[in-house]
Amino acid sequence: MSFIAYEDVSVVFPATGKKEAVTALEDIHLQLEPTELVVVIGRSGCGKTTLLNLLAGFMSPSKGRVLMDGLPIVGPGVERGAVFQKNALMPWFNVRKNVELGLIFQKISAEARKARVEECLAWVGLEEFANHRVYELSGGMQQRVGIARALAGDPRILLMDEPLGALDALTRETLQELVLDIWNKSHKLILLITHSIEEALFMGTKLVVMTPRPGRIHKVYPLDFCQKFIAGDDARAIKSSPEFIALREEIMGVIHPKEGGAL
Repeated sequence: MSFIAYEDVSVVFPATGKKEAVTALEDIHLQLEPTELVVVIGRSGCGKTTLLNLLAGFMSPSKGRVLMDGLPIVGPGVERGAVFQKNALMPWFNVRKNVELGLIFQKISAEARKARVEECLAWVGLEEFANHRVYELSGGMQQRVGIARALAGDPRILLMDEPLGALDALTRETLQELVLDIWNKSHKLILLITHSIEEALFMGTKLVVMTPRPGRIHKVYPLDFCQKFIAGDDARAIKSSPEFIALREEIMGVIHPKEGGAL
């Protein structure tokens, strides 16, 4: 039995007013295992975020079911943490208060909260900024706070919806490596949504390529580039290797086929 299973899942957003019904996902069959780093990529509107929201429990499928340990997901849960492109931090709180917010709702003791927050801030390299206000931090540092907050509850799954999309190129590469380091140390399942083919290939152990709407799974690629980085290979050398470039061009051809081609 797979840790996570999408079984014959479809999602249809019903017609409203003058808008017609939209089929976001159709006939999705997908299995995810513990400790994988699964990256989903495809054109805008192909249902990537919908796929993530189903696992988060933010919505339910119109058809089929999403299972975790064999049980249907029926709503959000503490075993699933989420990081979004817009970090949704509380600007009136400092970094520490933002990270411990979920722990307060879980009624964790103050002593345990303090220890967990310090651990998570150390993971993302923000120990010295615990008492800083959010608005005093750069965009990349704010995303680190968002990651630390998601990790604070020690979820089994980390869901990341375009968390690096709004960052400059250098900060984005730094945070790619940070996420890989966290994944390697935490042994959590990570589901990452991105529009960047290079990012998808570099970070994932499994790449799920989606078709245009209605979103279906075109192909699932096993990957090992992130393992090479974790083993000590240079990131730029990995991304410039012939095998990386060849697969990047293959995925580009799938997502953006030439005129007359089919996805």
